[in-house]
Amino acid sequence: MLLTSRSTARRAGSLVAALGVMLAMFLVASPAQAAVTVNLEVDDTTITVGQNITLSWSSSEAVGLLEASGDWDGTRTLSGVEDVTPTVGTHTYTLTARDQSGTTSVDSVTVTVAPGPITPNAVTFPDDCTVVIPTTPNVTYFVDYGDGDTEPLGADTYDGGFFSDGEEVTFFAKANDGFTLANGVPTEWAYTAPESCFEFNEGPSLVTTTTECGSVTFTNTTDGPLDVQYVSLEDEDFEELAQFTLAAGASRTVKTSKVDTAFAVFEDFENEQEDPLQIRYIEVPQDCDGGSGDGDDDGDGSDHPTVAPAAGIAAR
Repeated sequence: MLLTSRSTARRAGSLVAALGVMLAMFLVASPAQAAVTVNLEVDDTTITVGQNITLSWSSSEAVGLLEASGDWDGTRTLSGVEDVTPTVGTHTYTLTARDQSGTTSVDSVTVTVAPGPITPNAVTFPDDCTVVIPTTPNVTYFVDYGDGDTEPLGADTYDGGFFSDGEEVTFFAKANDGFTLANGVPTEWAYTAPESCFEFNEGPSLVTTTTECGSVTFTNTTDGPLDVQYVSLEDEDFEELAQFTLAAGASRTVKTSKVDTAFAVFEDFENEQEDPLQIRYIEVPQDCDGGSGDGDDDGDGSDHPTVAPAAGIAAR
């Protein structure tokens, strides 16, 4: 009886030892799976606006594509390089890797972009009477009328007479808050609208004019009647001086002592909704040698023009 118990004990001990050897062999033959990793790097963490950064990354034990988040998005290959031009501010770029079991690994980099000196685009003047205000990111343009009277301007093309009536004004650029203008670059542009900017010259030449000392002759070059309104620009309220109808091909002469004058042509000036077909500025010579030049040939002591007697229209 005793012998049998000891034999059983020995057999049990041998079984335990054999199981231990088998377990050790299994552990050696089947090592634990390596953890998934991702590594993201950037070549510079502090730059000035306009500069590039280079992001580079690699991963191990990841399956599928890497997931980008933060200040970039989409997916990326398991390793790669990418150039980015970030805007002013702080930017974070993140990559996430996943293994077959869904375990993730995440890595991020942060980049600070400082505002740099800005060279503003120039205010330009395509012709004497046109001002073009450009667009420059993070810059505002102003006009200075003098005596501290300034006004911000949007990017657009302007009539120079909108800003200047013959007096010099200054356009200037100013950096927005948080930005600076580069040293030594143009930031101011002076401008004066010449007198020619205030001439009225619009529309086709339906009615032509010839001027002599103290008079203007109007000629209708079309095959239909046209209405003419003739005014002096020297009167602040643009007082009307003459209004008449020209038959097709007809001419009329108006006398005046005013130098700066203009006329408008209509199909029917009784129609208050009608826009002028033609507007013209005229300079009428005065005080000419050998001519009356005083606009008072009718002897009534008035500067207002008269339609010449040969025209067959009564004086106004």
